[in-house]
Amino acid sequence: MSLEDQKLVDGARDILMRQRALNEEEAYSLLSEMADKRRTGMADISLQLINITKRLTV
Repeated sequence: MSLEDQKLVDGARDILMRQRALNEEEAYSLLSEMADKRRTGMADISLQLINITKRLTV
């Protein structure tokens, strides 16, 4: 995973940790499940989550 992709995953993980009161492992696992269900990569699902969160908090 590239450094840019890792930053996206870390950002999405942090969002999930705050919004759902999850620990790091739980948030990472949830991201992984979401990516698997949508048949996409962790970075892609992370970017989608970050963009949706930005739109909802503006």
